[in-house]
Amino acid sequence: MRGAVVALVFSLALFGCTKNNNAFKNCGALGGACCADRTCQSGGSCVQGTCQACGAPGQACCGGQCDTNNTCNNGTCSQCGGPGQPCCAGNQCGSGGCCVNRVCVGSGTNCSNNMACGSGSCGSCGAVGQACCTVPQGGGGGTTTTCTAGGATCANQTTCVACGDAGQPCCSGRSCTSGGLACTGGNDNGICAVCGGPGQPCCAGASCNASGLACSDGQCVSCGGPGEACCNGADCGSGCCDPGNRKCVANGSACEAGTTCGNNTCPPPVAGMCGGGTPFPTTFDKGCTATDNCVSAFHQVDCCGSLVAVGINHAQRDAFDTAEQAWEQTCAACGCAAQPTVADDGKSCAMSAVTVSCDTGTCTTHCP
Repeated sequence: MRGAVVALVFSLALFGCTKNNNAFKNCGALGGACCADRTCQSGGSCVQGTCQACGAPGQACCGGQCDTNNTCNNGTCSQCGGPGQPCCAGNQCGSGGCCVNRVCVGSGTNCSNNMACGSGSCGSCGAVGQACCTVPQGGGGGTTTTCTAGGATCANQTTCVACGDAGQPCCSGRSCTSGGLACTGGNDNGICAVCGGPGQPCCAGASCNASGLACSDGQCVSCGGPGEACCNGADCGSGCCDPGNRKCVANGSACEAGTTCGNNTCPPPVAGMCGGGTPFPTTFDKGCTATDNCVSAFHQVDCCGSLVAVGINHAQRDAFDTAEQAWEQTCAACGCAAQPTVADDGKSCAMSAVTVSCDTGTCTTHCP
């Protein structure tokens, strides 16, 4: 839920900036180009280089967040919490329902263990203080352990404990249930901690809660000066926000792509090319033990905007996003139609139809 959770497929900050640099004034409007740091104004989300409305069902997620009673699923917002709908952040389901395999089961309806759901518990398992439930694992078969009550997570694959508040373990999907908190740590045992201040972890949507701060490598740091992170809206005062590394470059200085910063803009490399001659990294961890370990990541493969969907371990999300954001800024539009997204299983489909699962220890994307 917006302002209260942390979630993952290409999260971007959505706040305005405090200066009037040219890069900010000429970018970020709905329907227009994203700013060099891939941010948008007016509550928009940067999707394939264009700012789009976000947050409502069927729209892109707003920095990994959606409107109340919606959840971010593979980059798109969908209604959550009702029977048959995806679970909301922190395993939350409405009216005492249970979260089983990331889908809500209504109160009074049998869970996968054939016991009736009640107050988030599947009879003998799933609620805080009860044993973790053993449920079928999607996609690759087998089973996994999980908790079915809102605000509960499975500790040591044995017991359900409270999650999501400050100092508690992160809930499923590395989410926290209180505003102003972010999931810290690079594995399933992350802890919810206060976020958004100087030196603190970034909050949901890679955001910080004070002017003069920007999210860089998952931490809120000073921004806007030469060598510092770009402030929100690609603001670097009198310099350029380098799309290659999202750091500020003084006018007249070299940008990462080899061009020179001028008039508050780093010119792109040769039109139509992606990567400026540098290959995209391929070393992201795809290992998993359960589907909840996995997320879908989307990589642009040509200047037409065509994508491939790659399954990666959720701990690799920030590293992938950083690399992809730099890569997409080098792909100048070339006026051709994007091809359907290609998944790891070799099939093609719309981006919104892609799913991910843990298949024999490997995060794998699928098309229907």
